[in-house]
Amino acid sequence: MKHRPANRKPILWTAARAWWSDAAAQDCAAFHWLFIFLLFLASSIAISLPFGANRWREAAASSQATQYPGLGYAFETLANAPLSFTVKDGVLQLDPADPQTLTTKDWIIELGMDKNHAGDTQKVLQFSPTALLIRNGITGTQVSSSLKPFEGFSSNTIKKAAENRRTLSDLIEGILYTAAFSSIPSVLLTLGLLMLVQNLAFVVILGIMLSFAVYGKAPGTAEAQEKLKPLQGIKMAAAIMAGPAFLIGLVGLFIPAFKAPFLWLAYSLLAGIRVIMLYTSRYRSARTT
Repeated sequence: MKHRPANRKPILWTAARAWWSDAAAQDCAAFHWLFIFLLFLASSIAISLPFGANRWREAAASSQATQYPGLGYAFETLANAPLSFTVKDGVLQLDPADPQTLTTKDWIIELGMDKNHAGDTQKVLQFSPTALLIRNGITGTQVSSSLKPFEGFSSNTIKKAAENRRTLSDLIEGILYTAAFSSIPSVLLTLGLLMLVQNLAFVVILGIMLSFAVYGKAPGTAEAQEKLKPLQGIKMAAAIMAGPAFLIGLVGLFIPAFKAPFLWLAYSLLAGIRVIMLYTSRYRSARTT
């Protein structure tokens, strides 16, 4: 059986050309698994970028103090209230210990309560036993977080800040930012792992499909038929799907108008079409060679 000549081109250039060249895509079947793994990992991170960027933009938008008009009055009311509290070990400690409800203008301030305000049209500043919620019910904009990032925060902190409007404003902005971004690392990690698993399943399915297509002399000719092994097909699929992943990742990162679910669908279509094109090319070659 004749073998294809060894690929002398740089491995990265061959992988890049696999996005549009069938010959380069078939060369990828001989790549080392370490390179394929790194390429797959990079492409999975790329396809995660639109989801991560979406979440980051949402957090940035919800952390703006302008989204919560009148919030300063709520903190001033809290500063003047005849009570004290502190956050210790991620838990709100009240004195007196009973839950408290305060009102000011169009804001409701809840301390030690865990009421669900989803769907409410009220403006709420809530320190529940283990979480913080700041919600503008009119627009639906909100930030929420566990109290762990606010370790040591207390009513005395608010009272001191309330002595100066600029200081109080800075404190409120810091609280909003912390609440909005405290969960970002875990969210990005979860999204990355989810995209990794989904992309792995996609690559494996399309790679096995590629292994069904033969390439070489047709049955009954002088030369034996060359057929991809499933693992070789997976290598090829990982290489040719990296292109659409990087393209979609960059689009989602820099063009906010394109939503992440739409971009994932676009990636699936582009990658699937590319694999089908290579499958068809190999099948035709097997029938006509």
